[in-house]
Amino acid sequence: MTMKPSSEGGAQTAPRRRPAQAISVTEIHDNTSQQVISITSDKLKLALIEHLDCLEKTNSWHMPLSLFVGVVVVFSSSTFNRAFGLAAETWSAIFILFGAGCFVWLAASLVRMKRAKSLDELIEIIKNKQ
Repeated sequence: MTMKPSSEGGAQTAPRRRPAQAISVTEIHDNTSQQVISITSDKLKLALIEHLDCLEKTNSWHMPLSLFVGVVVVFSSSTFNRAFGLAAETWSAIFILFGAGCFVWLAASLVRMKRAKSLDELIEIIKNKQ
């Protein structure tokens, strides 16, 4: 880089020049078309709140799965004894019922997750096409 003295006594930098390069352009694609969506703020807020609920539904399977796995581990590795006035068979039945309830909850959560709306469906709702 070369330095040229300035009129104020300081040094200025000269702009760098790039070597000439030849680039051949064979085709140009134009992808600049846009869609404009006009919506009131209250309708947008309602659509986003509904979509937020759908996003929560997609993650609602974590808790029932972890409880179900925990119950299966406890049930398969434990021998139940009489405690708190309940017989061993009663404790076994309680864990079986709790595990079945967790399994039903897990199945329902997975079904809700499948039915949750995607981002494209949200855009269609905002466009008022659904």
